[in-house]
Amino acid sequence: MHRLSSNATLFLKLFLPVFWTTIMVILTFVVWLVEPSKFGGLNMASLRWAASFTLVVGVASFLVLTWPLKRVETDGEKVYISNYFRTAFYRWDQDVEALQEFNFLFFRIGVIELNGIGSFGRKMRFVISRRLMKKFRNEFPDVLPK
Repeated sequence: MHRLSSNATLFLKLFLPVFWTTIMVILTFVVWLVEPSKFGGLNMASLRWAASFTLVVGVASFLVLTWPLKRVETDGEKVYISNYFRTAFYRWDQDVEALQEFNFLFFRIGVIELNGIGSFGRKMRFVISRRLMKKFRNEFPDVLPK
């Protein structure tokens, strides 16, 4: 079995959003519930709304950017896609229409597009491990769709 997704996927999908959201929820509660004299005369209305806005925008960003990430493995015939809670598999030759790659910030993102709708939708994103993808392409040159 060859893994194509990066080890960073688990960190980006679960650990970072949970840790950041926990810290921001606590900070937001503190800003809203602690008396203003504890903050050295800062404008509490602005600070409260800024903390709330940051929390909402951060959670929305995680939902859009990191929650859809999947773990991708393959045996050469099938591609196994997991969201860390359940796994689905698809045949490269019958089910997968395209594999697109693009750069986003410091990461190489892959999008597997299916011929129809699968368990996780028609398009599934994952963070590509460049080393593992290169190794797989060398061992199985004709498997991945162009």
